Amino acid sequence: PLLRMPLSVYAADPTTGTADVIYEDVGPKTHILSRLPAGSPVACMGPIGNSFPDPGTGATLLVGGGIGLPPLLFYGSRVLSRDPQAEVSLLVGARTAARHLPDGVVGGAASRYRRATDDGTSGHAGPVTDLLRENLADGAAVTVFTCGPAGMMAAVATICRDHQVSCLASLEEYMACGFGVCVGCVVELAAEAGTPGQDQTPYTRYSRVCVDGPIYDTSQIQWA
Repeated sequence: PLLRMPLSVYAADPTTGTADVIYEDVGPKTHILSRLPAGSPVACMGPIGNSFPDPGTGATLLVGGGIGLPPLLFYGSRVLSRDPQAEVSLLVGARTAARHLPDGVVGGAASRYRRATDDGTSGHAGPVTDLLRENLADGAAVTVFTCGPAGMMAAVATICRDHQVSCLASLEEYMACGFGVCVGCVVELAAEAGTPGQDQTPYTRYSRVCVDGPIYDTSQIQWA
């Protein structure tokens, strides 16, 4: 529990110098954090790595699942704060209704918002990727941004590839140092995304999420 853990920023206010994060109490680190009283000092470092780029032409489609939702909420809120008329859709998947964040937390990040649950207790009954296919069926210009479980992001990447839609993912990996030295957060790159000779050396075959990411074009990643 003494090592740092990576947390995505959910909201930030430069005027007050504050940043909000959302986390789940699932292990020793998050449990310790959840028990800290208000006003406790916490050592932190950041922001680290890169970020989602400014949206181009066309609509913005956010696809999230689980605790991977915060960076999408931050990005969607940023897009709408710059252009309140921007077309930002948010698709969120969870195992059950109780695992979804409240509407008050999610609503300000998108002009349209749909839920999916594996057990059918809220919104669409089935994976969030079903909703993604529906949104891409009309062939409209759109850029997809995703964050969540690796299996979900892999499925999103495949769907976007099949529809020839650009997709950017915010990867979640365990990090120890946060500045590229420990090499504990590497992700394997797809062969076509690397440099010549990539498959002959791990130095070109793998990428450090903390400094090279966490944002990658999904075509860059070897998902399986």
